[in-house]
Order: sequence, then structure tokens, then C-alpha cells
Amino acid sequence: MTNFQSLNAILPVVIIAITGMIVLLGESCLAFWRRSASASGVVSLLGVIVAGMVVLFRLDEPMLHYKAFNGALAVGPFTQACTLILLLVAGLSVLVALTYLDNRGLNQGEYYALLLFATCGAILMCAANDLIVLFVSVELLSVALYILTGFAKTDKKGQEAALKYFLLGSFAAGFLLYGIALVLGGTSISGLVGTTNLTTMTARIPDTPSFMFMAGLALVLVGIGFKAALAPFHMWAPDVYEGAPTSVTGFMATAVKIGAFAALLRIISHLTGIAHFWLPALEVIAVLTMVLGNLLAVTQVNVKRMLAYSSVAHAGYLLIAVCACSSTVARPEALQAGLFYLLAYGLMTMGAFAVLVYLSSRNHDCETVQDIAGLVKKEPLAAYLMAVFMLSLGGIPPTMGFVGKWLLFSVAMQAHLVVLAVTLAIVSMVAVFYYLRIIWTMCFQDRSAETVGATSVAPTGVQITILISAAMSLVLGVLPAIVYPMLSAAQTLVNHL
Repeated sequence: MTNFQSLNAILPVVIIAITGMIVLLGESCLAFWRRSASASGVVSLLGVIVAGMVVLFRLDEPMLHYKAFNGALAVGPFTQACTLILLLVAGLSVLVALTYLDNRGLNQGEYYALLLFATCGAILMCAANDLIVLFVSVELLSVALYILTGFAKTDKKGQEAALKYFLLGSFAAGFLLYGIALVLGGTSISGLVGTTNLTTMTARIPDTPSFMFMAGLALVLVGIGFKAALAPFHMWAPDVYEGAPTSVTGFMATAVKIGAFAALLRIISHLTGIAHFWLPALEVIAVLTMVLGNLLAVTQVNVKRMLAYSSVAHAGYLLIAVCACSSTVARPEALQAGLFYLLAYGLMTMGAFAVLVYLSSRNHDCETVQDIAGLVKKEPLAAYLMAVFMLSLGGIPPTMGFVGKWLLFSVAMQAHLVVLAVTLAIVSMVAVFYYLRIIWTMCFQDRSAETVGATSVAPTGVQITILISAAMSLVLGVLPAIVYPMLSAAQTLVNHL
């Protein structure tokens, strides 16, 4: 492919990147732009919508399987499906930010530019067909998030969270980069120079790979596991989720996980021939992640920390789809289940954080269980919609979360991963307890003097986010077949490695 054809293949990323640059220039050079509270947000939202329309238009084409930039990026139905989910999350994040930034007096265009650049990094992670490109994409996503985490410069908790995220993220990046170097050395066989290209790597892996290659693969998985908040690499998540601005936390909890798991699914799909080497380790990590995430979430009184540990647990659920890719029979359904759960998780998590933003006042973020006590008496609609998101996160029908968990359970059984299926069923019952506790607090616990007494001063953006997330969570819980054509097309990843 020529460079122009390669750029056309990743046109949504180009549109998002250009939009981010326009926002930066507008904020820096145009006085009328700076005077407007919503100019940067509106332009960012328009850029996301245009990029989304490009992806939707291409979904109708006989789907392309581009290997852009000399095979460094693979653009096909799988990438397009992940991109669409990420753009939905990015659009909802912009809407939430329109409310949150105005509410907290943080209206600066740099926020939206960083959010768009982070989205570019996440999309490129989904398309990365080369480990070097994956590393660059991870860093593009991470650097933007480090800054966004500490965006509220006067918030000491936010600055501490940003520093902690930066230090631990840099440490994880070292693991990832060193792992890539070992993979490069481990694929140097029969006089051939080593490779980091996934397609080339697949053809060079013998039935018994070298120790260097397996050590490199392990370190790559550690680096991605940190981003996905897999246990035991999850230690950063609770503190960072709690300290970051709530609008950033919602984006971080969803976009990072989508990019990380899309990359993991792509890598593992190239390594099915040696599944007996990596599958036992991933099964142990999946069980550990599900159990630790849910048990630690039970003890939390801060809603953001509870959602952080919940996010860890959901990473364990998603790892079931990755493990199921080891089975030739279950692999297409595993990809479909993984993508569906990524969409479900993105919607219900963005919705939950959006409710917290809506309930925050100018001088106080709604964070603790006490902040939402007796909410049904003051804000009944917000309480009922928060209940929808909690039920969906808990996997209660007729929500999208239930369909997602059922699909994961089904592929686990189909791939004969009985331990993972049983663990999913047991820990899901534990999870229902702390999600229902939030609903009980909102409906039956009395409000106290410390309870937040006001809601956002500019609620339109966050209200739209809540309604979209709740509507899609319920509709796709009853009619999941609406998105099956897109997810089924993404199964062709298996046939175009």
C-alpha cells in the first residue's frame, strides 16, 4: 500500500488527531474561542462524530483487510468494531467533560485535545500489528492520561494520583519494551533477523519456542496487564481512579481497557499454536483478578474506589474471552463475546461515572456512599438510572451486562475452561452484593447533613450521556442482536492474521 492508502485506512485516527490539533490552536490563538466555555468541547464532539460516521460508512463495504504502513497496522472488521466502541466512549466522555469542567472551573481546551490524543492511542492499540507500534500507541495513550489525571492542578489528591500513575506506568512501560526486545531476539532463527511484526512472528514460532521468546512474551503481557488493571498489576487503579477528576476516571476506566484487551486479543490470536504454554498463566491471572477485584470492592465506602476494584473484576471477566481464543472451536465466539462485553462495560461504566458527575456540586465531588444516601428522595430519576447501571454491572437481566456475562460463560464452557466458568458464576454473586448495596443506600438510607446538596450547574452534557448509556444498556440487554452483525464481522480476525 502507498502512504496515501495507508492514511486512508486509518482515516478515523487522522480525523481525531487533526481535531485535537485544531482545538489546541483554537485555544491558543483565537480570543473568541477562549471566551467560549464550550467551543473546544463542541469541536471535539464534532470530530468524534465525523470519525464515527466514517467507520459506520465503511462497515457497509465488503470489509477491507488492510495491512497499512508495511504491515505495521492491520485494519479490518475487528479494528473497525473496536474503533466504533472507542469513539462512542470518547463522545460520551466529551459530553461528561462539558459539564464537569464547567462545574469545577477547569474549562481549558487542552483537556479535550489530550482526550482526543488518548483516543488516537487507544485506536492504534486496536490496530497494532507490530509490537513497536503497540508500544508507541500505549505511550501515546498513557502520556495523555498522566496529564489528565492531574488536570485539577490545585487538587493535592489528583496530583498524587498523577505522580503515582506516571511512576508505575513508566515502570510497566519498561517491562513492555524489554519484552519486545526479547521477542525480537527470540524470533531470530535460521539466520533470519528477528521480527516484532505479529504476522511474520506467527510463521517463525516453532512448536517449542525458545526461552527468550517466552520470557519476552511474558513481559509483554505484564505491560499490557498493567494497562488493563489485571491482578497483580492492578495496584495503581484504586488510588488513581479516586484522585483523578471524575470525568477522567470514566474515560480511563473504559478506553484504556478497550485498547488493552483489543491488543491482547490480537496478540493471542497469533499465538494459538503455542496456547499450552501461555494458557495456564492467563487462567491463573483471570481467576486471581476476578476474585481479588470483587472481594476488595465489597469493603469500599468510596464509590470511585469501589468502581475501580469493580473494573479490576471486569478485567478478569474479559480475560475469559482471551483464554477462550486458545480453542479453535470457540475462538470466533470468544472474539464476539469479548467485543460485546467491551461495549457493555463501556456503556455501563461511563453511565455510572456520569451520574457521579451529575450529582457533584461546584465545591464537592460526589464520591462516597454517604454522598448518595437517600438520593431517590431528591433526584429520583438519577437514582433510578444509577440503579440501571449497577444492575448491568452486576449482570442482572434484562440489562446488557447480563447478556455479556452469559456470552463469556458460554464461550468458557465451549472452550472447556470449566474453572473460569465456575469462578465467573461464583464471583458474580459476590459482585451483586456491593452493587445492590449502592441501590439500597440510594433508596432506603436516610440523608445526612454531609450529603451533597446540589447537582451540576451545567448538566446538559452529562444528562445526555446518562440517558444514552442507560437506553443502550437496556435496549441491547433485550435486543443484543442489533450489534451482532458488527461483532460477527469482527470474527474474521481469525481468518486474516
